[in-house]
Amino acid sequence: MTAPDTFTQRNPMDIALTALSITSAVALTGSAAATLARTPALVAVIAGVGFPEHRMWLLGVLKLAAAVGLLAGLAYRPLGIAAAVGLVAYFCAAVWMHLRARRYDLAGPILFLALSGATLVLSVYATA
Repeated sequence: MTAPDTFTQRNPMDIALTALSITSAVALTGSAAATLARTPALVAVIAGVGFPEHRMWLLGVLKLAAAVGLLAGLAYRPLGIAAAVGLVAYFCAAVWMHLRARRYDLAGPILFLALSGATLVLSVYATA
């Protein structure tokens, strides 16, 4: 008798959630690193939407915390859901700040909002 193959017995939604959570966490970590390193292009965008430059470090820390939360959410789902909710709120605020400042370079915030929203939906749906 052979042992069951645990990978093939996993729920496809769990596999999709794992892939999406890891992808989002990697993207967020890269964005956080660029924010904390004060990459000139990113500083120009953040300052251009009216966020104080001296508080940019806070944005980087929030992104890193969310990346950790998404990964921890793979082991404890409510933590991943909380991280995804926070990310959706964060990137909704980012889109709103861009629009308020009449800056229409929205590709980055909308991409991250889509990733965060998809992660949230899968987190909730895979739990049900």
